[in-house]
Order: sequence, then structure tokens, then C-alpha cells
Amino acid sequence: MEGTLVELGFLDPTIAVAGLLVLLAVALGGILFGYIADEEAKGRRIDWLEEPLAMPGVPKQVGREIFQKAA
Repeated sequence: MEGTLVELGFLDPTIAVAGLLVLLAVALGGILFGYIADEEAKGRRIDWLEEPLAMPGVPKQVGREIFQKAA
């Protein structure tokens, strides 16, 4: 028991802080994904998850261009 306590005393603080940040990120991600799943189960749209560059309406068809050789 004493050996375990002595070994825990030598834990590097930067490793402990990095581990804490990883656990915090995992917890926040779980909360976020749980919220998204609940909202989608209720049938609500989540606007901030949509494509940021989505434009309303039908996209314009791009025609085929004819390229001419340079002189």
C-alpha cells in the first residue's frame, strides 16, 4: 500500500493535466452527441449542423464548355 502511494506521488503534473483535458473532451463530446441524438429523435432539425455553404434553391447546371486551341 505504501509503495502505491509513493509511486502516485511521482505522477508528472503535465501528464495529469493532459489526461484531465482528454477526459473532459470525451465527456463534452458525449453530452453533445447525446443532445443531437435526442433532438433528432424528436424530429427537430438542428440548423447549426447543416452545411455552412448550403444555398437555398436548386443549383445551376454547369454546361459543357468548348475549348479552342491557342494560336
